[in-house]
Amino acid sequence: MQAPAAARPRHAPHALWRHSLSVYRRPGVEAALLAMQDQWGTDTNVLLYCCWLAGAGRSLDKRQLRRAMSAVASWQAEVIQPVRRARRAVKAAAAALPPEWGADLRRRIGRLELDLEYLEQRLLYDLAQQLPPTRALLPRAAAQASIARYLVLLALPAETALSTHVDTLLDACWPPPR
Repeated sequence: MQAPAAARPRHAPHALWRHSLSVYRRPGVEAALLAMQDQWGTDTNVLLYCCWLAGAGRSLDKRQLRRAMSAVASWQAEVIQPVRRARRAVKAAAAALPPEWGADLRRRIGRLELDLEYLEQRLLYDLAQQLPPTRALLPRAAAQASIARYLVLLALPAETALSTHVDTLLDACWPPPR
């Protein structure tokens, strides 16, 4: 049974969540982040975290990135990914389900998945509050450095397709000069 709308937890907006929703909606970003997630196993929330911190000129070193990755790893693996697989399985099985059931079930699972993503970002936001001050870099350079370190920690090869998706994300946050 679904809880009444008033009983559903509300997302208390915080700067990382607002930033992420804004960036995710920009042209090409959703497709780029999902491709990186599905093809290379990146965590969209960690990538958005890198960009959000970079907006203030903050770059994460490998130790800070490892700490962020560790803080969300079990949540990602044990909670978010199984729900994501369930949502995708329902989509794949939609033809076998009564039409009103398939769409409604996917929508409800999608809302749950979004709530879980919010909670992961809340963990990252709280972690950011503990970061020591650093010297400010230009935002795009800070994001590039953090994301490059993140990809190295994931042991991902420098592939053109992967770097194209990273550039899409960076361009959405900091459009190149015209």
